[in-house]
Amino acid sequence: MLLIFQIIFIGFSLLAIRSVYKRRKEGFLGLSGFLFWSLFWIFVAVVVAVPESANSAARLFGIGRGADFAIYSSIGLIFFILFRLHIKIESIGRDITKLTRHQALEEKNE
Repeated sequence: MLLIFQIIFIGFSLLAIRSVYKRRKEGFLGLSGFLFWSLFWIFVAVVVAVPESANSAARLFGIGRGADFAIYSSIGLIFFILFRLHIKIESIGRDITKLTRHQALEEKNE
């Protein structure tokens, strides 16, 4: 029998999957992002619905408890996403700088 906590989190996961699908359909999310986030939220729903699966994964990696495994995995995922966002922001900053310089030189030459 599912607990209220599990029902809420599974519902949230389903809403997140629907949102990911909607973003993909609107063209705001590429195929790799769509697959990543869809699989992520499916994984979350499975782990919440079947908590023993986290224990099995934890044992596979040599970690004592499933909750510890979930926390370690979450922290690792958060830092990975933060790193990718940092790289993307740096890239956008460089692009803006190039565009600004190019536009300034064009205006100067006019």
